[in-house]
Amino acid sequence: METAFYLLLVIGSIGFFDVLFFHWYHCRLAERPECHREVFWHTARHLVYALQFLWVANLRFHGAALLALVMLYVADVVVAWSDVWEETASRKPQGGLPRGEYFTHVVLSVLVGCYLMGVAHAVWPDRLLPTAVVVDPPRVPVLLRGLMTLMGLSALGVFVLDLQAWVKRGRAFRSLPQHVAS
Repeated sequence: METAFYLLLVIGSIGFFDVLFFHWYHCRLAERPECHREVFWHTARHLVYALQFLWVANLRFHGAALLALVMLYVADVVVAWSDVWEETASRKPQGGLPRGEYFTHVVLSVLVGCYLMGVAHAVWPDRLLPTAVVVDPPRVPVLLRGLMTLMGLSALGVFVLDLQAWVKRGRAFRSLPQHVAS
């Protein structure tokens, strides 16, 4: 699981930059009514990655419990596809996705593919074990494991805050005149 751990650490770091720089600072997506649905998918991604950070840093799934992981990764794929689908319409008034953000997404996609292959390789033998979720962290430095756990807890906190803000903005956007909200 060590390879998957390090890949997820890199993915999380690049994703953090993507959110801070492109989503929040450069494009200010949360402030734009036309980006409201895209921001929902970003909010959902915070939850999906929070769970992955916490799981990879601390747990191991055995037997039928691996189905929980499969569901989490299926949710990740659904969120990613939905986000890409929504981005085209959402970013049209801004001239599309900034080139740097597009490049960042391509790099992240390649890394996520490698990460998923690493996870599959690491957990494949675990399918034969009795069903359980056990505390079994990867053999990585404790400081890095703590960092990834902190990333998971932070992503969980951002998910809660962003979901609350998304609901509040949705109410505000619905009260805008139709020509402003679309």
